[in-house]
Amino acid sequence: MKKLLLLSFAVLVMFFWIFPANAKTLDVATEYKDAIGQYIQVYQSGDGYLSKHDAFDAFRNGHFSLSDNPVINFGVGSKPVWLALQISNSRKIAMHRNLLIETAWLDKIDVHYFQQEQLINSYHTGDSLLFAERPLNRRFFVMGHDFTQGETTVLIRVESADAMVLPIYLLDNEKLNDRDRVQAYSYGFMYGVILALVAYNFMLYIGLRAAPYLLYSIYLLFFLALNAAYTGHGYQWLWSESPQWQQWANPFLMMVCTVSGFAFALHFLAIKIAWPRVYRVIIVSCAGFSALILLAMLIDEFVIALLISIGFIFFFYIASVILGAISLRADNQFAKYFLLASIFSICGGTITANAVWGFIPFNWFTYRATDIGMMADAILLALALAERFNINQSEKLAAERMAGIDLLTNLNNRRSFYKFVQPIWAMSLRSKSNTSVIMLDIDHFKLLNDNYGHALGDRVLMQLSETLQKEARSGDILASWGGEEFLVFLPETRLTDAVAIAERMRKKIATIQIATDKEEKLSFTASLGIASTLDGNVSLDELISQADQQLYRAKKQGRNCVCSESSG
Repeated sequence: MKKLLLLSFAVLVMFFWIFPANAKTLDVATEYKDAIGQYIQVYQSGDGYLSKHDAFDAFRNGHFSLSDNPVINFGVGSKPVWLALQISNSRKIAMHRNLLIETAWLDKIDVHYFQQEQLINSYHTGDSLLFAERPLNRRFFVMGHDFTQGETTVLIRVESADAMVLPIYLLDNEKLNDRDRVQAYSYGFMYGVILALVAYNFMLYIGLRAAPYLLYSIYLLFFLALNAAYTGHGYQWLWSESPQWQQWANPFLMMVCTVSGFAFALHFLAIKIAWPRVYRVIIVSCAGFSALILLAMLIDEFVIALLISIGFIFFFYIASVILGAISLRADNQFAKYFLLASIFSICGGTITANAVWGFIPFNWFTYRATDIGMMADAILLALALAERFNINQSEKLAAERMAGIDLLTNLNNRRSFYKFVQPIWAMSLRSKSNTSVIMLDIDHFKLLNDNYGHALGDRVLMQLSETLQKEARSGDILASWGGEEFLVFLPETRLTDAVAIAERMRKKIATIQIATDKEEKLSFTASLGIASTLDGNVSLDELISQADQQLYRAKKQGRNCVCSESSG
């Protein structure tokens, strides 16, 4: 009995020597939905490179310490780290499980599986290798292993100059695929929306040749490239044969994305015109940050280049809010959209940056906060550009309308008259329907101007145009034909009906009274000539000429009358 107790004590001593007292064991039969950082022990050696066997000895000797957080985070520029976890399988059959490291920018990852102090499996992966050399074709790092009965110790060495944030999961194939599917849908939706906005604004640029639409498309494209770089989609889909570019993609794309964002903001808010000094400060700052980043890349200082790029982005966030605020105070009608979009961007970027650096918990929301903020930014700025397009179109239509309107009488001028009448005229020729034209002229208008001044003459013209608009039918087209002459186009109107309309207009004009400066009531009359289509051989200009001839007859006959072919 004494020997049995001594033997049991020796086994317990050996067990705790091999597996430290603070170790937590994972069971392959248990489903772990969240990151398993609290099961992982950590060791960082300042003595340089540590082999896998030395790391295993350090683990057995209790030099590893248990992590307190589900997601392990060491920040930017951390030294290489060793991680250890113990996984047990009480069943007699092997069970396949996947270790998922859900970070896409780690340089080197070595994973070693030990059972009964013997190395049974290893993986070597990371961004420093070609994408094709990864164990599985996935943008994150996935290492599968068949865990046999007993205890398996997994040692993981991670090295990265970028932010070393390590959300690690233990999943079966089904849960791994489900996780990938959900993320694929979310990224597919985001990329689809942003690419649609890129295409929409680029087409607007093609049609309008307005620089903000092109600059906004470029800004969104560079954001997509940056997002693809730090999510791993770029290395998986676009540059899988270039690990060197994968290493430098993040700081470089941060730089060009920020520069393109500033270019859009400066044009969109018209900063160069409104605040030239602010414009120059922004341009000099962009040049300075870009030069520092390129210099750091040239001398192969990745951490410095990354930190400057991050600083450049936050300078963009802060500057965007300031530019939006001062533009809003200057009554820029689009600044409210830009300011709100900038606030969403800075909130999302700040949350993600702090999560990656380890200042706040790392989870799905904090990691994707930049994407959420950028989606809100893109939609708000798209609304602003759409409103700008609508306003530009309204202004263009108003300008075109004003170009076709006589400013004094608010009637169509000759150019606008022909624009509206030509299609109606063509239709009347095809249908062989009657069309009539009334040409009218104010009697003795020159005497009115000479005796009472041009100001009163203008009032006469305005009052006459208002009367004609009231007396005309809804389908009739009126035009100021020059000076005191007016033209009325009457579609689908026979000569007899046109004469009746003209007589009604003449009588109404004769009742107009305008007060003079001497408080006198001034009346005036008009002469009217009418022409109508009798066959399909006459042209529109010929019809107008015939109406003008009838107007001349009315003046010859004593004015204040209506003349037409039927009265001749």
